[in-house]
Amino acid sequence: MKEGIARKLIRTYFIIVVATLVSGVFCFYVLGVNLRTNSEMRYVTMPSLENLKEMKLLMQEIKKLTNTWVFIANNKDQERLEEILSTDYPLLDSSLDANSRGWTDQYELRLYSNLKSRNRQIIDSIIKITELLKMPESYTNDGLVDNAAELNRLVGKQIKSADRLYAKLIETKKDNLIRQQNEISSLLDSLYVIVLLSVLVVFLVSVILSRYSKKNIVDPILALNKTIMDMAKGEVLAIGEVKRSDEIGQMHNALHIMINGIIQKIHFAVEIGSGNYESGFTLLSEHDKLGQALLAMRNDLKTSNEALVEQERRLVDAQKMARIGNYFYDIETGELESSSTLDDILGIDKNFDKSKINWKDHILPEYHADIAERAVQAIKGRTKFAQNYVIKRYDDGKKSWVNTISEYNYNAAGRAISMFGTIQDVTESKLLELELNNSYKVATEQNNRLLNFSYIVSHNLRMHAVNIHSLLELINESDSVEDKLELIAHLHTTSEQLNETMHHLNDVVAMQNTLGLEIKPLLLSEYISHTTSLLKTKIDEKKALIHNNVPDSVVINYNPAYLDSILLNFLSNAVKYSHQDRTPEVTISCTPCSDSESLHRWVLEIADNGMGIDLEQNKEKLFGMYKTFHGNKDAKGIGLFLTKYQIEAMGGRVDVSSIVNEGTTFRIFIK
Repeated sequence: MKEGIARKLIRTYFIIVVATLVSGVFCFYVLGVNLRTNSEMRYVTMPSLENLKEMKLLMQEIKKLTNTWVFIANNKDQERLEEILSTDYPLLDSSLDANSRGWTDQYELRLYSNLKSRNRQIIDSIIKITELLKMPESYTNDGLVDNAAELNRLVGKQIKSADRLYAKLIETKKDNLIRQQNEISSLLDSLYVIVLLSVLVVFLVSVILSRYSKKNIVDPILALNKTIMDMAKGEVLAIGEVKRSDEIGQMHNALHIMINGIIQKIHFAVEIGSGNYESGFTLLSEHDKLGQALLAMRNDLKTSNEALVEQERRLVDAQKMARIGNYFYDIETGELESSSTLDDILGIDKNFDKSKINWKDHILPEYHADIAERAVQAIKGRTKFAQNYVIKRYDDGKKSWVNTISEYNYNAAGRAISMFGTIQDVTESKLLELELNNSYKVATEQNNRLLNFSYIVSHNLRMHAVNIHSLLELINESDSVEDKLELIAHLHTTSEQLNETMHHLNDVVAMQNTLGLEIKPLLLSEYISHTTSLLKTKIDEKKALIHNNVPDSVVINYNPAYLDSILLNFLSNAVKYSHQDRTPEVTISCTPCSDSESLHRWVLEIADNGMGIDLEQNKEKLFGMYKTFHGNKDAKGIGLFLTKYQIEAMGGRVDVSSIVNEGTTFRIFIK
């Protein structure tokens, strides 16, 4: 074969590839120039223009502030000017320096160098003015004021000169920006011409190639394709040889040889499929891999068939030991096929009519709804059905736990038509699991209650100890008998409150061996007043204002010790973390829960105007153990952790909203 179809196609494709490469290379060149120019405009030219405009405005603001400050003492202007000199100007100057490193125009760089020098002179002059008029009394010194005024006039001239430099530099940057945009537009026009020419070349070559391909390639290949498709459908028909010497002729003759070999092997495979493992077969050659594979398959099938019988027997024995049965259920006909192990699990024998089996008959009623729902979900999602439930055996009515794993088969319309799977008797393991879970639940509840009690003791008693210690110090420091008597009265009140707290803690101790908390109807307003009196020393020390807006008629069902602890934590925190620049105010209110679907009846709201909490950083750890947020050395990080546990133990929940330096609001939802 002097020149086959492949070479002709390769030569034609080479022309197309060359045209495509030329167009592609130019496209990449234009793209590269465009990317570089766009990058320069986006990251150098545009930021530079913005920064130059900002610097120009900043200099004008400096001029205005300096002029005002020189002639009229103004702390606000002085603070703003110092802020500009220390922060705004250095940042903007650094940004301009960074941008200028990407400039390539020498004229722009010279203008920027002059402008930077002029800015430095302006800043130095302003620094001198700030040094001359640093103190308010400097305005009484006429000499200092005159010097400052002279420097201010000089600054005005320098800023006017700098404005002209800014205008020149900005105008130059804009001209360069227009030039860059024109260059990109010109390159894009050239790109369109190159691409159009490439498309025309490819189109002409493709037309010629398509006519040649149809006659010499497509039609013969279609004939071969029909033969191959017939083979794919199982129709293997012999074809004759052709005298064509190119690649397609070789393919045709190769297919002719292959089909004759397949026909011989089909006859042998039919014999194997019928179970005739003794049928003879002659290899076409020593390289006949398919024939060798058929012979190996025949030998393997013969061996596997013998092993399969033994394996099936062992599988049945294993299923009986593991108490696992399998089944196939035809949903449309109701026909059930089940293994002997599954029959034993269900309590049926070989005489039982399996067509009458209804799953609702042997599965306890309390599981019907859940099983039906899960079955619908499995069918909709085309997923496995897995479920634990209790069955009642047919023969003796004995109840057993089983675990089933099943899958569905679907027809062309997507409707489930049958299901298959396994059912395992897990009664022994399930009963053990339930017993262990119950023991774990009891142990966990007891441990949590014991841990909670230890926190109540350490936290609540510490507050009483702090109050008593503070009162004793005040008594010791007081020189007035009347003051000492008043403080002793407060000490007496605090000791009574400590005794009451101990009484509540004793109640909690008595409940540690039970799974329930003592719940009583409590007047919420009285408990708030009680907590306020307990914190009187701290409240007086901070001069805090406590607004108890809870109506006297509000009664909640709560554990007294928990309510004391919750109110004490929130109110003490509200007073402790007050804002130093304003009088602490804490507002307490209680309203009915507005959410009709909520299980909670009341919403207790405690709002303060204190330091606030940064919830973006601390929301996740707000109620964590040992987590503090304001750097207070007395903070233990126990209170919020404790209150959250107590609120949730009473069936409620707590929400928080806070703004730093404005205040915090806690909302406690009560059943």
